[in-house]
This record gives sequence, C-alpha cells and structure tokens, in this order.
Amino acid sequence: MQLTKFTHACVRLDKDGKALLIDPGSFSEDAAFERADAILVTHEHPDHLDVDRIKNLDAPVYTNAAVAAQLTELGDRVHVVEDGQAFDAAGFAIRAYGKDHAVILPELGVPCQNVGFLVEDAVYHPGDSFTQPDRAVHTNLVPVSGPWFSLAPAVEYARAVDSQQTLGIHDALLSPIGQGMFQRWLDGESGPYHLANPGDTFEIG
Repeated sequence: MQLTKFTHACVRLDKDGKALLIDPGSFSEDAAFERADAILVTHEHPDHLDVDRIKNLDAPVYTNAAVAAQLTELGDRVHVVEDGQAFDAAGFAIRAYGKDHAVILPELGVPCQNVGFLVEDAVYHPGDSFTQPDRAVHTNLVPVSGPWFSLAPAVEYARAVDSQQTLGIHDALLSPIGQGMFQRWLDGESGPYHLANPGDTFEIG
C-alpha cells in the first residue's frame, strides 16, 4: 500500500489499483480529486470537506451523520459510519473511531462530530481529534496545527499510539520554522517522525 500526502489533512492510499481518498478539503490540490474509488471524511469543516468537488467524483463516501446531511443529493453513495464500526470501502478494510471533534474553546464545547479511520490496520487518520485506535498501527497521522491544537496532547497522542512511524498532517498553517519545530518535538515519540510535503509518497507495510 502507498500513501500520498496532499496539502493539510488530505491523504490518498493506493492498493491493488484502487484509490482511497481521506479528507479532501478546500486546501487540497486538484490532483487529489483526479481519482478516488472511495472517500472517507472525518468531519464537516471545509478544510476536510470540499462539498462541490466531492460531488463531482463518482465514488462512495463514508462519513458521520453530520457530513452525510450535507451530501444528501448523492443518495445511496453516502454511508454513515460510527465509532467501532468495521466496513469495507473499495477493497480497503476500515474501522471507525470516536465521535467528537476536539474542543476549540471550552465555552463553545464540542464543535461537531468527528470520526477517525484506521485503514488496513496500518494507517490511522484521526481527523481533528486525538482519539486513539485500540491497536498498533504502521503509520500514525498526527495533527500538528489548527485552532484546536495544543502541543502537549499531540505529544501524548503520538506516545500513546504504538506505531512504526508518524507523519504530520493538518499542517497548512505552519511555516517551515513551525514544521521543523514539530519534527523536533515528535520525532522518536513513537517511531520516526516524517515531515511530509504535498506530493510526497510513503510505502506502508
């Protein structure tokens, strides 16, 4: 399986000629939308969900109920999944984790639903949360910036998830200086940390 990093939180996984696209949002390059046999969306914020471009793709979408409500015109192409549910999408085995987006400000509470996805027991994408999978993974995707982000929970999350490597996502707001800083904080907390640029690819497994 191969992972391709796109801008911010979007990644694509390729296996056996099939492509699984995760969190294609408003920051994502057009190249991310060139092909997808299935799409996973963690939550409704536009940096993870570009409604118009997703509608132009002829692929099933797996997501939570709040996102599904924005994609009703896609009909039975949209599938609602919940915490603990295992399912297959385009030949990829997937398990869903969690239900809440991380809190941005305490007085606002939980801003929306959020579901993380573990693909092939190998790659875990938490969306905008530090919800942990219940098993070891090959590649843990670690958010490293955003209005809801703070360093201590990110380091604790990286330490807690048993992984062979970590890869930074949710990083569009960071300067090169910020990228380097998070590499220093996170490298070695659970395997090596990779500072990935859009278009970089990684072999998984």
